[in-house]
Amino acid sequence: MLDLFLANSLIKAIRTDAHLLIVGDIDQLPSVGPGSVLGDLIKSGRIPVVSLTQVFRQAQSSGIIRAAHQINRGQYPTLEPISDAPVSDCLWHNGGFEPEHGVQTICELIRDFIPSLGFNPITDVQVLCPMTRGVVGTRNLNQVLQELLNPPAPEKAQINRGGDILRVGDRVIQLKNDYEREVFNGDLGVVGSFAERLCKRIDSTEHEVMIQFEGREVIYDYADLNELGLAWSISIHKSQGSEYPVVILPLYMQHYLLLSRNLVYTGLTRAKKLAIVVGSNKAIGLAVRQDRMGKRYTRLPARLGGNTLFYDTQASTK
Repeated sequence: MLDLFLANSLIKAIRTDAHLLIVGDIDQLPSVGPGSVLGDLIKSGRIPVVSLTQVFRQAQSSGIIRAAHQINRGQYPTLEPISDAPVSDCLWHNGGFEPEHGVQTICELIRDFIPSLGFNPITDVQVLCPMTRGVVGTRNLNQVLQELLNPPAPEKAQINRGGDILRVGDRVIQLKNDYEREVFNGDLGVVGSFAERLCKRIDSTEHEVMIQFEGREVIYDYADLNELGLAWSISIHKSQGSEYPVVILPLYMQHYLLLSRNLVYTGLTRAKKLAIVVGSNKAIGLAVRQDRMGKRYTRLPARLGGNTLFYDTQASTK
C-alpha cells in the first residue's frame, strides 16, 4: 500500500537519527500509486530484511493459512467443499459457472449458512470482489445485499442519492481521505440517522447524514455523500489493510482480466475466522496460475546502490 509519493513524505518526516521498521507482505496486491517500495527495498540488497516463514502452532491447523501458502506457491488451494458440518475455516462452494448462480449462492450463504455457524450476517460478513462491474461485482451485489440485509421499512429513513438508495442501517465505506472529518479512505461505518436543516443561503432544507465510525459519530452534508459508498460488498483492493471475521470471495470468469494469484491471496487472508470461496474451478485455477504482473518502473533500487532500474513483481515473488 506504500507508494513512492507516500514513502517520500514518510522519509522526509523522520529524523535522521531515527530507526524505521517497515512491516509488509510483498505477496499482496501492489500499491495503487506508483512504485513497489517494499519490494524495491528488499531487492536492492542494501536493507536488512527478516522474512517470517514459520506458521506458529495456533495457526498450523488453519485452512486459510494453508491455502494462502499454496496459492503463493502456485498450487491449487486445498478448499473444503461446503457442508452442514464444516471442519475447516476455508470452504468452497461451487456456485456454478454462471455469475447469476453465484449471486444466489452468496445470498443463501448469508441468509442461512453463516448464521447457523454462530456469525452475525450483518456485522461479521464482508463480501470481497475482484471488480466493481458485472453481475458478481460490487455494484450489483451491494444492491442485492442491501435488500437482503437491510430492506426498506417504515421505521427506516432513507435518501435517494444519484439513483442509489442510502438507508439507515446500511454499511458504508469512505472513498477518499477527509482530513477535516478525520475519516480516511477505506474506513467502514454504518448509517445512523438522517436530519434536515434549513439552508438560509438558498432558503430551502438540506439533508444531513450521521455515520457511525467505530462509535464515533460523523456528520455529512448531502453534497458530501459522494465520499461514501455502500459496503455490503467491496473490492479486494479496497480491503487491503483490513480484516473481517467472515469473508466471502466470489471468483468467476466474468472477472478473468483481474484474476491473479496475489488478488486471491489478498482477499483470502482478510478473513480472521472463516473464508468461503464461491465460484468455478476454472476461475480459481486461472487466478492461481496467473502470476504475470506489469513492471513498475522506479529508480529506487538504483538510488540505493543497485543496478536495477525497474522492479519486476513476478521475479520478486519467487
